[in-house]
Amino acid sequence: MARVVVLGHSGYIGSRLAAALQSAGSTVIGLSLSSLDLAAPQSSASLAALLDSGDTVVVLAAIKKQLGDTPEVLAQNLAITSNLGQAFAARPVHRIVFFSSAAVYGEDVQHGVITESTPVQPTSFYGIGKFAAERMLLKMAASTSLLILRPALVYGPSEPGYYYGPSGFLQKAIARSPITLWGDGTELREFLFVDDVVEVTRRLLHGELTGVLNVVSGNSYTYQDALAHVASIVGEQPAVASKPRSKAKVDHQFDNAALRQACDGFHFTSLADGLRRTAAANHAAETR
Repeated sequence: MARVVVLGHSGYIGSRLAAALQSAGSTVIGLSLSSLDLAAPQSSASLAALLDSGDTVVVLAAIKKQLGDTPEVLAQNLAITSNLGQAFAARPVHRIVFFSSAAVYGEDVQHGVITESTPVQPTSFYGIGKFAAERMLLKMAASTSLLILRPALVYGPSEPGYYYGPSGFLQKAIARSPITLWGDGTELREFLFVDDVVEVTRRLLHGELTGVLNVVSGNSYTYQDALAHVASIVGEQPAVASKPRSKAKVDHQFDNAALRQACDGFHFTSLADGLRRTAAANHAAETR
């Protein structure tokens, strides 16, 4: 089988994807910051030297929004993409799967139901960087099969740090720490269980689909829904401290018809089941 190069293989999604591919018998080459700093000017030549023409490359390497939504982080992410594009131009590969984000549609923009044809309107430096990266790769790797994935909010076991969302709420509730809720928590969001994202990626990895695909279940939940499921798991209502909403209330809803066609027969994990699996996996990890 052709090699799969996972850029960002030590990250949250990357580590789970690399493990799943290895378990399925794929030859996986993993690269992360510790082995290659893709923001450094010389990294394009170093990466090109590691690539083979038959490789499928999964690009997860990026500085996450949670580490700072600033112009400086945007510049670093654009440097990463520029170096990737130069490497792919110098050493074309068989296929690229690039992890973008649903943030390109705008976290603060009310669209109604979002599809792949919904106009992009990023409102964060992170979203701006992701859309710029999409366009840069389309230009710089024009001869390569390129699939751009735009996942919604991802949660699951062993999240690195606290994120505002289902597994972050679970983490706080188990520790009996107050959960901060912005507004009334009734805005709609897509919450994707991390292993679903991994499996969708695995199914699409060696296919022929190109262009943009939203990785979404088509089911939106509120933060109040997440709190209710967390309360069911821990057996008590967690302490919640509400704060006034700093921005206008915006709902995020997606149509996943394109994904259903691309991954026929795939079923997403419900929020209730995903949080139960997260709690069980976290408990098992703590008791090892």
